[in-house]
Amino acid sequence: MEFVTQSFVIGLTEYAPLVLAAIGFALLYRLTGLINVAYSETITLGAYFGMWLNTTFGLDFYTVLIPTAIMSGLLSVATYFAIFRPAKRRNVGALELIIISFGLSILLRYGLQFIFGYPLRFFDVPPPDTVLILGVGVGSFRLVALAGVAVLSLLLYGFIQRSGLGLQIRALASDEDLAQVSGIRPLAVTVLIWFIAGVAGGLAGAFLGVGSAVAPLLGWRQFLFILLVVLVGTSWGLGGVIVAGVAAGVALAAMTLQFNSILYAQLVLIAAFVVILKVRGRRLAESGKV
Repeated sequence: MEFVTQSFVIGLTEYAPLVLAAIGFALLYRLTGLINVAYSETITLGAYFGMWLNTTFGLDFYTVLIPTAIMSGLLSVATYFAIFRPAKRRNVGALELIIISFGLSILLRYGLQFIFGYPLRFFDVPPPDTVLILGVGVGSFRLVALAGVAVLSLLLYGFIQRSGLGLQIRALASDEDLAQVSGIRPLAVTVLIWFIAGVAGGLAGAFLGVGSAVAPLLGWRQFLFILLVVLVGTSWGLGGVIVAGVAAGVALAAMTLQFNSILYAQLVLIAAFVVILKVRGRRLAESGKV
């Protein structure tokens, strides 16, 4: 029982920011079908934005979250207008768009290294207090991150599923031409989605950065986890992405505790994701034949 509670608590507190990032990535993926590799840099930039505001202006961590979210959202929209919208208007293929996003990711990453240098950077915050949750010691920043991510995830889920704008987003993702005929303005809705996705990624990066360190590869190291969670969970909507992210985090924590190796745990989890995707693809192919 102790092993189960430890896995649950550690999985939730350590991987909660990645669930938020996965929601943002899922919004873009469902809208465009694009595997936007540069989204990893949105996460990294969120960490750098938060760290810069914290260390330069002396703002505490909680105060920097709002400007960090806005800056990350605006950057996401800027990349859409500068890179992806022109490419789409020129009917660039899906594979070429992935290559473009990969190039953008590299450009942003080395741009960060040029501006901030190679050394690790840290938030200027007091050492976190330790809170016992089901007998497991959890840092106060991780606990606040978990609460913040849970609230933001529920708000985003409710916004997409219940609000009028959320209905437009889902309609645009299903059929852009039909949505446009129905009076929905695709550009405005698309910009809103890119902004929300940027906000989610930026906040995830800030939560990750304050819990460890800020580095140019921060988002890139987490991208495979986010991608697999979205590919597995997106068939059931944002709710499926949230469930898949939480389950993956708990499973990863459990295997790390069991095998005492994060690398081995990640390899096992990747293999499990691949099997799930293969089984699901086979079932979809069989249902299509029927």
